[in-house]
Amino acid sequence: MLDLSFPWPIGPIPIAMTVWASYGLYRAVVTRDGVTWASVVSVLGLVAFMAALTAQVVKPVINQALALMIAQFLGTGACFLFVKLLWSVQKTKPEPSVPSLRRPDVKMLRGMGICLSFLIVLDGLFFLFPDSGKCAHFKGYMANKCAGKELFIGIHDLPVEIYFGVVLGVPAMAGLILGIWALFRTAGLPDADEPGTKKVPAVDVRQNTEGLA
Repeated sequence: MLDLSFPWPIGPIPIAMTVWASYGLYRAVVTRDGVTWASVVSVLGLVAFMAALTAQVVKPVINQALALMIAQFLGTGACFLFVKLLWSVQKTKPEPSVPSLRRPDVKMLRGMGICLSFLIVLDGLFFLFPDSGKCAHFKGYMANKCAGKELFIGIHDLPVEIYFGVVLGVPAMAGLILGIWALFRTAGLPDADEPGTKKVPAVDVRQNTEGLA
């Protein structure tokens, strides 16, 4: 029999956010708005809930930090897939242009470093302190406060950890993956901003032809 007594493994607040994300994704598909900031955030919220629900149903016996890293990696792939689907139904798309490929600059490399550092800190905290924040560690007022928090957010266990770990970690992992893809794509190409790079002036072929005539 289904136990609906509080607190739930995944609380009302994540569930309400998932309902909002589902509506936002539905609206982006029906109106064919496609890829917007609202639809991307909706995709992230929906994927995070799917990962948390999977953790609640499957109940993996592996280490929590490893389960979180797997959820972040698979969640990033799911987000890319959803965004690709949104792009396919988008009614107004920018005109295709020939991109000028060049090696990533210092700002992009710095951004990749920030994303990697954030992932290391986030997953490292889950690895070093897997049981921190659980209500069993508190007494008195703090225990009551923790129990009240669990009524709204959910029981401090793997599903809730997966939910917030995906919400916070997937954007950083997506940025890191896009940066690595840009590095491989532009490997061996010169940097257009290098001081030694010379631009070849355009030649007016028509003018030269008229001069010969």
